Amino acid sequence: MSEPLKATFFTLQRRDRAVLLPATLVFIVIVALLVGAFVALNWGRLLGLYEFIQSTPAQQPSDEQAGQFMWSVFGLFGGAMLLSFPIYLTIAAYEAACLRWMIRGEAPGLFGLTIDNDVWRVWGVYWCWLVAQMIVSFAMSIATMPLMFMMMGEMMRDPSPEGMMRWQLTVQLPLSLLQYLPLIFIGVRFGPAAATSVARKRFSFVDAWKVTEDRFWSLFGSFALLWVIAWLLIVAASIPVVLQMWPHFWSMWSTPSEDAMQAYFNAYLARETLVRIGIGYGVMAVVGLWLALMSYGVNARAALVALDEGKIQADPAS
Repeated sequence: MSEPLKATFFTLQRRDRAVLLPATLVFIVIVALLVGAFVALNWGRLLGLYEFIQSTPAQQPSDEQAGQFMWSVFGLFGGAMLLSFPIYLTIAAYEAACLRWMIRGEAPGLFGLTIDNDVWRVWGVYWCWLVAQMIVSFAMSIATMPLMFMMMGEMMRDPSPEGMMRWQLTVQLPLSLLQYLPLIFIGVRFGPAAATSVARKRFSFVDAWKVTEDRFWSLFGSFALLWVIAWLLIVAASIPVVLQMWPHFWSMWSTPSEDAMQAYFNAYLARETLVRIGIGYGVMAVVGLWLALMSYGVNARAALVALDEGKIQADPAS
């Protein structure tokens, strides 16, 4: 009989010394420095973007202003793409540090944060996830596109803003969400890929299938519970902004006009709204980090049990 997984809160299990908390603090500092450097290097573009968005509802932008806006957007996009490499490498180092500690009880470097083979294995798993998501999303978009076109008749019969919103909520959104069904299955079955790679001391994306064998519903339940807790916290943090902006949003959609759009942008760019949005994003960042850390524990526990049951073996040569 398989050993009970009991993985949902494995991250919180007491250990002989604290590593996860200081590793998390160091990770936050590194990410903050990277983001701070990005903001400092692109401050002019960000300020110009804010001023352009703030002035657009009140006056038609000139061709020169529109051109500067586009160049700023492209510049920020390029900078963000470059930033993603050190950011994701830092995330891979953090995940490897957490998994290495929970699986092997090792914490080399700065509370486990270092650049070693485990980090590159986790980094490689990220690329596998990217390719898998692109393939699934492309396949599902091809499969659902005919259905979406078949159901566009309802929107054509009622092309009002209310009719368009109703069509988007009842047709477009559900069809778009269909892609997440195979992604959820793949995400659970291959979820412990990084943990499996750390446990085996070799890149083992495919071997995660063995780790989750006969464990799908147990792992699904653990992840589902963690996601429900995270979403409840995020929704609670979003309520103040939603309540403040909803009347303006609905007015802009139901009775579109320059005045309605002006009121919406004025409310959105108000200092009070921006402060609430900033607080909301701060809460989302904390909740996201908590969810990631708890998920690492679920995957680490699954890999440890698979090692005990002989489903996978560590590479003795590493």
